[in-house]
Amino acid sequence: MRLLIGGTTLIVSLGAYYSYQVVRNAMLESLKKNAFLEVQQGGDDIEHWLAALKVYVETLANTATVKSMNWAIAEPYLKTEVLRFNDVYALAIAQSDGWRNVIGGSPANISDRPYFQKALAGHTNVSDPLISRATKIPTIVIAAPIRQTFDTTSSPIGEIHTLVRLDRIAQVVNSIKYGDNSYAFAINSTGEAIAHPNPAMLLALRNSAPKMVESSDRNLAAIAQRMINRQQGIELLFLDGTWKYVAYLPLTEADWSVALVIPRENLESPLQALDLIAVAIAGLAAAMIAVLWQVQAIEQGQLKKSNELLEQRVSERTAKLSTTLDQLQQSQLRLIQSEKMSALGSLVAGVAHEINNPVNFIFGNITHAHEYTQDLLKLLQLYQKHSLNPHSEIREQAAAIDMEFLTEDLPKVFDSMRMGVDRIREIVLSLRNFSRLDQAEVKPVDIHEGINSTLLILQHRFKATAHTEVQSIKKYGDLPLVECYPGQLNQVFMNILSNALDALEDQSDAAIQITTQQSNADHVRICITDNGMGMSQEVQQRIFDPFFTTKPVGKGTGMGMSISYQIVVEKHQGLIWCDSTIGRGTTFWVEIPVKRDSETAR
Repeated sequence: MRLLIGGTTLIVSLGAYYSYQVVRNAMLESLKKNAFLEVQQGGDDIEHWLAALKVYVETLANTATVKSMNWAIAEPYLKTEVLRFNDVYALAIAQSDGWRNVIGGSPANISDRPYFQKALAGHTNVSDPLISRATKIPTIVIAAPIRQTFDTTSSPIGEIHTLVRLDRIAQVVNSIKYGDNSYAFAINSTGEAIAHPNPAMLLALRNSAPKMVESSDRNLAAIAQRMINRQQGIELLFLDGTWKYVAYLPLTEADWSVALVIPRENLESPLQALDLIAVAIAGLAAAMIAVLWQVQAIEQGQLKKSNELLEQRVSERTAKLSTTLDQLQQSQLRLIQSEKMSALGSLVAGVAHEINNPVNFIFGNITHAHEYTQDLLKLLQLYQKHSLNPHSEIREQAAAIDMEFLTEDLPKVFDSMRMGVDRIREIVLSLRNFSRLDQAEVKPVDIHEGINSTLLILQHRFKATAHTEVQSIKKYGDLPLVECYPGQLNQVFMNILSNALDALEDQSDAAIQITTQQSNADHVRICITDNGMGMSQEVQQRIFDPFFTTKPVGKGTGMGMSISYQIVVEKHQGLIWCDSTIGRGTTFWVEIPVKRDSETAR
């Protein structure tokens, strides 16, 4: 009987121990999987960030300003992009021979840089950490080829690259945690640390970073070698005098790998309760069933928690990707719109210049021609006065040309010519004021001058509606000179006035009233009102949303008012809003400061 009880107890105990080991290993694998998800989440964040930077650089490479390869033209444009994009602290353009210009630095030859060679081979790429020749600080570079056309098979004519501080990578890597005393690091394709909590492991100003594969710690060197070989996994190793789990995986957007080092107790702490229960039931075979039920409940709880965590991360990642895609689409359309306005400004300025030269020639000679004809007329009058009996042929010719009418009308003809030339010069001046190609920087300007130039450009539309011409009513106040971007502000006036004219196309007694006033000592306000059909509350709430338009397909992109909002609010620290009532018309207000705060503007 004792043997039977002993054997039964031994068998039950062995069965219980085997079950305990199976369940413990299953739970441990689940916990390791959760830990690996943490480093995978951090790696995905770095991947999305690098992918967004690549798309950003490729978008810049396809703009006409960059394709011109003219640094004098591209530099102001790239400066605004550096201010707009926080992750980038400099932009540079290199010719095909390797000579590059960079914002904030001197020209240098970078033909020996691997990222330049890859870009000239037609590949957008992310460099390993390096010391920037322009700024002398640890940096990574995202480079893209510049092609003359949109044909991706054509040979690049140069390359454009961004400079990103290495500490920006460290911010993302250091955010990866799994409890107290855990830390993350990233290495490049040669085993050098890109981000590490120990500063001695990082790239210094005059020294290269130490390679982890050459570390005196064999376990650390082995993990680094597997990361260089682009392997992934999670392992328990003896590092720095304690047992730690190391989860690691490679990235796809760059030839890097990321690892998360977790103290063993952080990961295995949920197993401590199970270990205590196993010790307690070692001699209590009767409690085996209760223990199995408890283990099963713990496993199900861990599995449920893992599933919930996974679903939450998938939802967050999907929302983040959707937001990033929307932002990229908006940036692309804004770049296209900016290129269109730049091309329009160049065309208008060119036409104004070509017209201005011959008009100035005519204007300069009309006065002389008028004086000459007056002298001739005076001479003719003297002949008539002192030659009382002219020849019959002279009398016949004088009668034929109606000498008296000619003498009276010729000065009027010159006056009409002078008025016509003055009108042409006013139009040319308005065209040049509207284009403002030489005023890309902030400067004090007369707001009324910009409004008048825009009205002159749109004058044909004021007289081309289906029923009657649109009346323009100007009620200008006494405004000081305003510090602004003149060309961008003219674009805002153009967008608002064009929309107002669209709303008045099928309406008689149409009118647009423009009122300006100084709302207070520091701000001016421009009010543009039309007596069209107005807008509903739903339309007013979305009027400044990107891609929103009420126009038929092909007649509007939905970006005009969104860009106007960006120009007024972001570029000028001002306000823009509208008020509209169905059947009573629409009013847009634009309020901007008279002087710009340099700190706010930056």
